[in-house]
Amino acid sequence: MNMTQAHQDRPAEPSIETFEPGILTHQIEDIALRAVTDSKAIQRSLPDVAAHVIELCQLNYTDAARVESAVSKDPFISGQLVSVANSAMFAPRVPIVGVRDAVVRLGLDNVCDIVMMIVSNSTMYRVRGFEAEVERLRKRGLAAALAARAMSRLMRSDPADYAFLAGLMHDIGELVLLERCATVGGVTPEMMADEDEGPVIRATIARLHTELGAAVCRIWKLPPSVVDSVLFHHNCRRGENRYLTTALVAAADRITDHMGLNGDPRPLDVEDPLFTDLKLSPDLVRAVLTETQHTLPALSVGH
Repeated sequence: MNMTQAHQDRPAEPSIETFEPGILTHQIEDIALRAVTDSKAIQRSLPDVAAHVIELCQLNYTDAARVESAVSKDPFISGQLVSVANSAMFAPRVPIVGVRDAVVRLGLDNVCDIVMMIVSNSTMYRVRGFEAEVERLRKRGLAAALAARAMSRLMRSDPADYAFLAGLMHDIGELVLLERCATVGGVTPEMMADEDEGPVIRATIARLHTELGAAVCRIWKLPPSVVDSVLFHHNCRRGENRYLTTALVAAADRITDHMGLNGDPRPLDVEDPLFTDLKLSPDLVRAVLTETQHTLPALSVGH
């Protein structure tokens, strides 16, 4: 489905009531289309503090005082920012004591990553009745973010590639579509568990999540490399002129697969072309896995 094409004569709010595979698929497609075209609702889903920090991150120059002023408007985000800045993810030698200290010592890009991580953990990841599914998505996004960040650091790539942010957001389309299916489409946990309905729902969400996720990231005004990663992380080797970040996120997905965050754990092929194209040796791939497994448990912010 191309969600940029207009659909005519649709019911106001499609509801999934009976199971016919073709009809069910079509109804989820319709829900996805309505979600992606409701830009105001998507914009409202991103807290003002996060939107302001993202804007500051993409300026050619900003100072710690402006970022501190933006973040301090939300005491929860401020407190969590300092907590994460002192976590194993950064492991500062001297404790970070405040928002401005975090900006000065970690840099604006890292602060942006942390704010989006806090927001995604505390406000985006809430779909009543689907707690287990949502927790899997949350952990997978965090793990992909950590793995992409580790690989970017090993490659000494430009921090402006936004590897962590891209990994964090790469499957946001799944979450948005799951939430919409549950709230306006009538999808229930029982339907997801059903041996007939469940696979159809999951497969359709999986097929649509990249285009929907990319639209969400555009509306939130995330960097182009993040949008590209969300849209192409499942087929980055087929496209041309992809951002490096897209390849990092695609490779990070292999790490999350091995960790069992996308179903049953899969063997890790350390010589997968996604790794070798990045010139990551088998030992470096294993090091990325170890770092991701070590750091992930400490990043349950907002829980």
